[in-house]
Formats: sequence, C-alpha cells, structure tokens
Amino acid sequence: MQPNRLPLPRQVEARIKERIISGECRAGEQLPSEEELAHEYGVSRATVREAVSSLALQGYLIKRRGVGTFVGQPDAISGGLESLISITEWIRQSGREPGTTFVEIDRRPPTAHERELFAPWKTEEVAEIHRVRTASQIPVLYCIDVIPGEFAPTKGSELDESLLTFLEKRWGQVIIFAQTEIDVVTASKPMADHLKVPRATPLLCLRQAHYNQHSTVLLWSQDHFLPGHFRFDVRRHRQ
Repeated sequence: MQPNRLPLPRQVEARIKERIISGECRAGEQLPSEEELAHEYGVSRATVREAVSSLALQGYLIKRRGVGTFVGQPDAISGGLESLISITEWIRQSGREPGTTFVEIDRRPPTAHERELFAPWKTEEVAEIHRVRTASQIPVLYCIDVIPGEFAPTKGSELDESLLTFLEKRWGQVIIFAQTEIDVVTASKPMADHLKVPRATPLLCLRQAHYNQHSTVLLWSQDHFLPGHFRFDVRRHRQ
C-alpha cells in the first residue's frame, strides 16, 4: 500500500469502498475473507476487521454470522420525516422488496408511561410487538410497537407487512400524524442477533406516538434503523 496520512484501517476502508462504488464488487457478492484481504493489502487481519466493520455500519457491507461478509446496497433508503408513511411503503418506494423475518407478540400490563399515553382507552393490557423488517431480504430495522390490547393481532402472520394498514383494515383506526423523537442507541443482544450485527452497534432510534383520526394516541413505537441503510431528509424553514 502507498504511504498515506490516514490510519491503516481507513486506507483499507477506502480501497474496499472504491471497489464497491466502481462496480468491481457488486451488491450481493461475498467479500473475500479477512485473511485474503489482509494478504492483498499487506496489513493485519485486525486492520481489515476494523475497516469491514466501519463499512458495515455505513451499509456498504452486510456481515452474516457464520456465513461471511457480503456487499450491501450503497444507496440508502431515503425519505422526508415530514411525511408519515409505513415502513413497508417506504422500503417499497426505494425499489426494494419489504419483508418481515421475525414477529413476537407479548401481552402485559402497561407501564406508567403507557397508561398515560393510552389513558383514553382505559386499557389494563397492552400488546408489545417486536419485528425485524427487511429490504430485499436484508435485515435493516428492528421495530418495537406497543398498542392497547384490544387492537392486538391474534397471530404474527397478520403483520406480514404494515401495522398501520392492519389497524386501518381490521379496526378502522387511521393513523393521521405522529410526534417523533430521534435518538441514537446501541443494539441489545436480541437486536444484534436478529439484525446480524455486533452487539452494541449504534442504531438510529425513532420514538413515535401515533395519533388516530380522533387525535388519540393508538400506537407507541420505537424503530431502530441500521446506519447506512436509511437516510432521513428534513426541510427546515427560517422563522
């Protein structure tokens, strides 16, 4: 490798990224092993590992445990936060195929925060729904949704796609707007396992209180996005 002021992992990262952007390595193809890349670039496996991990966080590479590392989609799924559409539609509009690889529904008493949110429903039970959403079979998002128990699906297969569509078609509850907070969190072990990333990987979290056509909170969601797979656009106006 040529001398460069950049640290070695960043140099390797730039070389691999160049191969992906140029089309030499195409989306879906498996990357050579760490050992092969280390030999090719004349660096240690630890250096290659750091470079690959960085590219995975950016969405250029997908690390699949026990299988290998594959070239991802460099172009992020993008959209404006001012528009409230389902994750399913958002992924579909990007030209990818939306899917779900994991659904778990847990009925439990509401927390103090949820009692306050869902006060108009006077609910004594909520349904906490965990799902992993995919874009063209690549895990990109871990969703945690909480709704009053009376609106919960009876089985996971009812949530193959959009929860917003389910609430509208099944219960006539139309989500009109949402109040959103944005935060950065680290992936828990269950999230990391399902998203096939290392534990404590940074995730962009959107916490949202969704309001129905009567301006009543019906859904509390926490959507955990893998960096590099999504880009959020916000139009700001000077007051």
